Amino acid sequence: MDKQINLTLFNEVNSNDNGRIYQSEALENAVEDFKFELSNDEDLTEENYDMDEILYENEDLVVAKKLNNSNIIKNFSYDQTEILHNIGILYNNGSDQFDADMTASSLGFYNKGRGYAYSIPEPKILMDVCPTREDIIEIQKWGPLPLEDNSIHSLVIDLPFVISPQNAPSAVSNKEGASLIYKRFSAYYPVDNLYLSYYHWLSEANRVLEENGICIFKCQSMISGGIRHNVEEFSFMASQRLGFKMVDKFTLLAKARLISPGKYKSGQVHSRSYTSMFLVFVKSSKTKSKEFNYEQLLDRCLKEENEHYINVVEK
Repeated sequence: MDKQINLTLFNEVNSNDNGRIYQSEALENAVEDFKFELSNDEDLTEENYDMDEILYENEDLVVAKKLNNSNIIKNFSYDQTEILHNIGILYNNGSDQFDADMTASSLGFYNKGRGYAYSIPEPKILMDVCPTREDIIEIQKWGPLPLEDNSIHSLVIDLPFVISPQNAPSAVSNKEGASLIYKRFSAYYPVDNLYLSYYHWLSEANRVLEENGICIFKCQSMISGGIRHNVEEFSFMASQRLGFKMVDKFTLLAKARLISPGKYKSGQVHSRSYTSMFLVFVKSSKTKSKEFNYEQLLDRCLKEENEHYINVVEK
């Protein structure tokens, strides 16, 4: 029996909460009047149907799908292509081809094979400080992106995370096992430059992205000089100050990591990180009433603390 269900409740769950709602812009614009037909033998009504189980696969088809622990999008993976694919599904209108990547490097995100679950298409615009192909646009370390304001919808950024001077003995040494991580990745020095660079490129991302555009920002906290640098937290703080909203965070797990032999000669002081993060930032000028600016929230916390919380109202 054909059943027709009016999706007037859509706006109440239109939040991408826990990755359960996938949608396209076409559906978003006409959702109040949108209806679909479902043919099956079950008695299905608005009253007993779980709106969280609606999966928007494209602009023409809406399919009811029961989400479970096997098929729900999770916030972690051992496979970075799975994370990129899922970000595309949730936040890039269902597509895992992004408009631009400003750290294209050797195109590790887009290399086919290597045991990856998905083959992520190369972005339409590829950029890097050190291009590895003729079609990759060269950019300067502290310069602007060669893009107009508000010109793209999605941008991938994967900046270096290593702290080391270029002329450090271990960096230039040909000795086996010397500075393995430095030689695999680019580096910043002094450490302040890492934070300045991250802020600069987030600022550029905010400039070139259109309203509701997304920045996929891969980063990881690390230890340098015996000090833990909370790069992930700083990236969030910088993004919020620049006008982004962090709408999601995916954890990339590693089964093995490069271990620099000389680093642990005196024993291990900190845990070795086996994770990195894909932060999803959305450029949005709209603010919902329940959203927090955490810098402003801390100012209020200090004010209430000094006033002994006499103005706090409990409901």
